[in-house]
Amino acid sequence: MTTDPLRQLFDSADAVLFDFDGPICSVFDGYPAQRITAELRELAGTLPHDLDEALRKPAGPHELLLAAATDQRLATRLERALQEAEIKAVETARPTPGAAESLAACKSSGKLVAIVSNNYTEAVVRYLVRTGLADRVAHVEGRDPSDPTLMKPSPHLLDRATVALGIRTAACVFIGDQASDMEAGRAAGTRIIGYANKPGKSEALTHSGASAVVDSMFAIAAAIR
Repeated sequence: MTTDPLRQLFDSADAVLFDFDGPICSVFDGYPAQRITAELRELAGTLPHDLDEALRKPAGPHELLLAAATDQRLATRLERALQEAEIKAVETARPTPGAAESLAACKSSGKLVAIVSNNYTEAVVRYLVRTGLADRVAHVEGRDPSDPTLMKPSPHLLDRATVALGIRTAACVFIGDQASDMEAGRAAGTRIIGYANKPGKSEALTHSGASAVVDSMFAIAAAIR
């Protein structure tokens, strides 16, 4: 039996769950998240609401959407705008080196794959189709358009993905690049691998509960094979 801790995580897994933005691609590489956030904030300024203070704080589009959750009309309008922005963003998203190889390794080893993302489901699907990866993914679980509070770090999306795959959460490995991914994985009961794609992330992901941390998706592909 292998003594490689990373390989051991995958040897006993029936399915691998991937976060989208980070492990699979850089979604906002050509259409920056900061720009989208500013556009959403500008849109919010044209609509009646009393959340001005709350909407000034978020640094990213998903955080802004979450801040608007208490106003259903505002949240619905921002959700639609963010969906359009994400569909546009995936047209110029930059593939993560090693992501395609990781998905191929899952397929060749017989492991089911799901993408579990706070991004819009249709945007994820369009990216997979555009890049020729759709046949390597059994299920895509994006955010619930009706309730932004169910985004990660809630375990909701992970729970839904494992049900769709017909796999117990304990038999899955989840790969994410944010502390919120680690928190969601812990709450759902999956084993968790942190993808430290930026300096300083490794310690934060470990502290947040990652069972292992890698700085390259090629390491994931090698461990699955």
